[in-house]
Amino acid sequence: MGQSDVNEAGLGRRRFLTLAGAGLLAAGTVATTSGRALAMSPGDRDPFTLGVASGDAMTDRVVIWTRLAPEPLDPSTRFGMGDLTAVPVRWRLARTESHLGTPSKWIASGEAVALADNGFSVHVDVTGLDAGRRYFYEFEVDGPDGTVLRSPIGRTHTAFAAGDDRTARFAVVTCQNIARADGGEFYFHGHDHLAAREDIDFVVFLGDYFYEFGRGAHVPPREISSLDDYRTRYSQYKLRDSLREVHRRFPVYVMPDDHEFFNDYRGGDLGGVGQVRRFNHALQALWENMPLRNGHPGPLGDTKNHLALYRRIAWGTNLDLYLTDVRQYRGPSLLGNAQTDDLLDWLRTTTATWTALATPTPIWWNGGNNGWNAFTGVRDRVTAVLEERKAATPATFNPVVLSGDIHCGIVTHVRRFRDHSSPFVATEFINAPMTSQSSNQFLPDDEVRGAYNGMYGYMECIAEPTGWKVRYVVGNQTDDPNGTATGELPWHLDAGAAPGTVYQPVHQEA
Repeated sequence: MGQSDVNEAGLGRRRFLTLAGAGLLAAGTVATTSGRALAMSPGDRDPFTLGVASGDAMTDRVVIWTRLAPEPLDPSTRFGMGDLTAVPVRWRLARTESHLGTPSKWIASGEAVALADNGFSVHVDVTGLDAGRRYFYEFEVDGPDGTVLRSPIGRTHTAFAAGDDRTARFAVVTCQNIARADGGEFYFHGHDHLAAREDIDFVVFLGDYFYEFGRGAHVPPREISSLDDYRTRYSQYKLRDSLREVHRRFPVYVMPDDHEFFNDYRGGDLGGVGQVRRFNHALQALWENMPLRNGHPGPLGDTKNHLALYRRIAWGTNLDLYLTDVRQYRGPSLLGNAQTDDLLDWLRTTTATWTALATPTPIWWNGGNNGWNAFTGVRDRVTAVLEERKAATPATFNPVVLSGDIHCGIVTHVRRFRDHSSPFVATEFINAPMTSQSSNQFLPDDEVRGAYNGMYGYMECIAEPTGWKVRYVVGNQTDDPNGTATGELPWHLDAGAAPGTVYQPVHQEA
């Protein structure tokens, strides 16, 4: 399958170029500079086919990323990089897009080295930035005959400062699958919608960025296991125009679930050397293809590698977000001791208006046994702190849970224990999948306040000084290249209100 076959048909060329502007045109050529040249023709061998991305934004820093891959679906040519082993990549960051053309106006610049052993990926942690503001960045490499090949221009945003009372608005994406069981393709209409927005501060990818299984529309069409397999699968998904545009326009925070590795894997209890090697391949590819701050996961081999992925994300006074890793430590426990202690300490001490616990699998007691509900010990410890903290500071502690995995958007609640009579301790918003299908059907009752059966897209979250809102942006046309996604009536929580009081206003908001 060629690159043109996997591009997002739902984002037509005219509309896409309108959204992307000059920043997403193919790499062009300008005057010569120093550095080792890429052995490729500038006319038809763009090294930046996978675009650019930024992520793990903090108040004073952000990671910018790219991966050189002129032939992103062909591991036999090392994805178009041939016999190169190291390529200098220059980068720069400025306050406006136009300032990128004027060196004196660059806020930061430098040179990184894209190594073959790292899939020719580049991660630059740009520091010394101002809080709560937008920046623009780009990369470039030397091409043949004195040319320079430039990347798309990326846009990013630093986190709000500690005292900044602005509203934080972000999107949550889960469960995006390209390959239908019948050999056809699904289309990412949620990303079409998201890529066109100007009001989103950042995006959280909360699990199942791609699927590892074999189907006719996947590249390769079999289940993947080698490092080159995983690199190719990431390439295939990133070749979707709208997904690549989301990465170009917004900083992201990434937390994998299982399918970025293999189905239902237990990182704390891998079954032998074969699973360890496959896990290491998947972990390496995850790091290579995402704008992650933490360093390289380690050498490939028969010893299990590790990436520290659980983390706290603070955006001003209104949002404190914690991403939990429910896969790498799973075995005797769900989170491992260090992550559990860190999470509980965060729940006890956070002072933001909204305390948002983001986890790939639901805490909701009826959300299946594929995560929290299979580990009642840690679940009980977390729900106990939620209950205690709300009782002690009811006006200022406002917890919400964000999750995914079960392929249906659901508005529900976390109960203290796994029984119907147990009290509510938080409201939970389970994300609608981007495309992944399910036969699950949920009806509203005293447990399920709202359900989006057979609907696909993403979840928009808004943290304000006086309230929390969630809007499901969904549609039911994942098989149709011309389908759409639309924002549904938002759900509201009032700051200081008791768990269980989520509601929808009578009239649709603008």
